[in-house]
Amino acid sequence: MRTALLSLLLVVTACKPDPDTGSPQDSDTGAAPATASWNYLVYMDGDNNLEDYVTHDLNELEAGGTHAGVNVLVLADRAEGYADDDGDWTGSRYYQIVGDDDDSVVSSPVIEDLGEVNMAKPSTLTDFLDWASTNYPADHTALVMWDHGSGWEMTSDGSETEAYGPPPPSIAEDDASGGATMSIAEGELASGLEPWVTEHGRLDLIGFDACNMASWEVAHALAPYARTMTAAETTVGWEGLRYDQTLQALGADPSMSAADLAEFMVRTEVEGGEWSSSAVDLDKVAELSGKIDALAQTLIAMPDGGQFAWNNRDEMEGADTTWGWYFMDLGSLAGVVGEQEETLAADSAAVTAALQGAIIANYTNEPYESLSGLSIYFDPRNADWNELYATGEGATWAVDTHWDEFILGLDPDAVLSVN
Repeated sequence: MRTALLSLLLVVTACKPDPDTGSPQDSDTGAAPATASWNYLVYMDGDNNLEDYVTHDLNELEAGGTHAGVNVLVLADRAEGYADDDGDWTGSRYYQIVGDDDDSVVSSPVIEDLGEVNMAKPSTLTDFLDWASTNYPADHTALVMWDHGSGWEMTSDGSETEAYGPPPPSIAEDDASGGATMSIAEGELASGLEPWVTEHGRLDLIGFDACNMASWEVAHALAPYARTMTAAETTVGWEGLRYDQTLQALGADPSMSAADLAEFMVRTEVEGGEWSSSAVDLDKVAELSGKIDALAQTLIAMPDGGQFAWNNRDEMEGADTTWGWYFMDLGSLAGVVGEQEETLAADSAAVTAALQGAIIANYTNEPYESLSGLSIYFDPRNADWNELYATGEGATWAVDTHWDEFILGLDPDAVLSVN
């Protein structure tokens, strides 16, 4: 969540990007679209109480300028009733961002007015990716998912589960579609990415301008679809990703690698005042998952089934206090269990080393200076969440590791003082 502190393939037949300027041109000329170095795509779901942020971030994207070799393309969706700026338009639009320095007016061309679309529907994401690569080909692609977010949980129909504290919303919440969301645990985000990735190969980068998405589970689920990931363990406020600085840097060096781009994105996000942001090498997640699996199996094999870890949960650092600390910082959890039980020291150290190997960059501000870059779910108290965590169609972490079995084996009432 960004806090308030704050199925058809669409083909554009009327215009194609000019090979020299990147601006639309009449397709009757027969000119083929130029291949850029990068497509920077933003899936901007403001069809909820984040509508007021849409114009702000469209203007911030424009402030990043227009650069040869970089296409900036947006699917923006607005709701009704939260904001009346920029003509108070609603529905969904494809934009090609053109740079300007006027932060009060969105001047970039609307390439297509789509009317109302369901941003939580996987095919909407697929269509956006197809539209972008068909009409604006590029050697590399970065995709930013912009919305509320909180890791892996919640159901795709938008229903809430009873929990300790307010249940976090998940990615791509669409008010006009009954509050539906695009679930990671149910495989819906993967379903939206899979057709494009099957044809083009993995995305170079997938980023989240949304809260609480820097989790091991999200990284595990997305590893088949992207090479790098950027996200925050904590909640994300008004500024979020600094699009202006990112696009200026990418425009100055379109040969920038995905890892360098990811590092720049997370560093400037935290320099801009956000609590945390990390960049993850998704090629290293399999090794990390193997170490987490080994730790889980050792915990399960202990005489108390690893119950001591839950009993010592207060010694661990929560990734974010906003939602009841359902997520523990992975580095903190590994450190605590390794210190509490000598027999777990080797497994804990292996998790820590693999985690450090997977993190390209990790930046934090007070009061979260010690976060390690990824969280992990550690809360056996809610049966509905745990069932989805363990058996969801997209819960790849539960297939490849025993961490879900470890959580399901815990007695949530053993220590009543747990936060």
